[in-house]
Amino acid sequence: MQSTSNRCFVNEPTGPIKLIDILLPNESSSTQSRHQLYTVQEIEEFLHTAKPSNYSHRHLSICQKTSWSPLQATEALLDLFVSTHGMDNSFWDLPTCFYYRTKEVEINQCLPVTIIKNRSSTEIGYTIRYPELKTDGQQWVIRQTGLYYRHDPTTSQSVSVLFSPSPNSAAHQKIEDFLLGADSGSRTPFDPCHIHEILFEAYFPAFRRYIAFLETRLLPIANTTFSTFIDEPLRVGYDNLSALSSLDSQFLQASTFLSHSEDVLQELSLLLGQEGRRSPTVGVLDNYRRQAIAHRRTTALLQRRAQTTTQLLANTLSCHDQLLAKQQNNNMLRLNKSAVFLTTLTLLYLPASFVATFFGMNFFDFDDETRKLTVTPSIWIYVVSSVVLTILTFSVYYWVIQNDGPIIKRMAPKINVEGLGTLARRSFSIKAGSKGKVEGAPA
Repeated sequence: MQSTSNRCFVNEPTGPIKLIDILLPNESSSTQSRHQLYTVQEIEEFLHTAKPSNYSHRHLSICQKTSWSPLQATEALLDLFVSTHGMDNSFWDLPTCFYYRTKEVEINQCLPVTIIKNRSSTEIGYTIRYPELKTDGQQWVIRQTGLYYRHDPTTSQSVSVLFSPSPNSAAHQKIEDFLLGADSGSRTPFDPCHIHEILFEAYFPAFRRYIAFLETRLLPIANTTFSTFIDEPLRVGYDNLSALSSLDSQFLQASTFLSHSEDVLQELSLLLGQEGRRSPTVGVLDNYRRQAIAHRRTTALLQRRAQTTTQLLANTLSCHDQLLAKQQNNNMLRLNKSAVFLTTLTLLYLPASFVATFFGMNFFDFDDETRKLTVTPSIWIYVVSSVVLTILTFSVYYWVIQNDGPIIKRMAPKINVEGLGTLARRSFSIKAGSKGKVEGAPA
């Protein structure tokens, strides 16, 4: 714990922290009174002076400022709380899940259910991850919450510690209302196990809305891809491959969180059932577990559909590119045939053109008296010029062949590949972590 304590706690908490005590009923009254403390100093003084047996349930609520910030509590306070209530050292696994981070590290990590049983008490600790729609109503983020619960049947006392990802989170408010008597009219007598039910009631329904949100992003791409023909203008492109890869990652992430929640709910139901309680909480937890199984199946189906659409889209784009390449090859063949025809015509008329040009020069003359063709003595100028020009031409050609790299590079047209580079970077970065905007973003 020492290696992560500097990142898990703060020296001077500025966020809300609350301790709620459900006191034992008075001898003259059957009602249970509540006691609340709001600051670290008050809680520390209370733990030093309070009697260890004057409560039936004690609840400590700690939060983070954001999902990537440390807990708004001091390590000394939690150490005092643990030693006062004789809690097992496994408790420290919970706060180490809530630490300051600057990168998307362990954003998919979930602490499994930890159950510690001894002669007098049973301790339970776990974390769950869940989707949450931000206040702007446009972006989903992944949150984490944790709960520690300890029950001593010999004294009928219980202790709970809630770790929330942000101030005034839904579970924090619901559990506080329950402990302060908002639900006392509907639940008699007081049942501290109901805290587990409240935790899942606050966050679990968001999974259905989150899966539906991902499905609304998948369906337009999937439907367009399945109705696309390669010999027609495409309505989808390589940017849709990045979107599908992101959806595949998010479906896998949601399925992992649902599987973990299913394990937590199963362990809680078994444990509470073994204690011989006929609490309605056990039945409610079983129902949530069944919902987790159903949501996980839906998520797995949508993930397979995203993978199928990705493969079909990749094949469609590949075939479309091959079709375009075939059309370009046909155009090049037609151009080559035209070039061959023009070359043949040039070779056909070149000798005749050369003869006509050669004898049409002023170096030759026809003598009317002798009826003979006379040649001027300056014809050597033509011969020398032709030889020099031929040597110069072949020299330049040889130099170009030896240095074709830089010359061709300068003569080649400039092609903008920025879009392809961006696509490659996005494709390789999606499998890292996200979200993208949906995964583990701080708020």
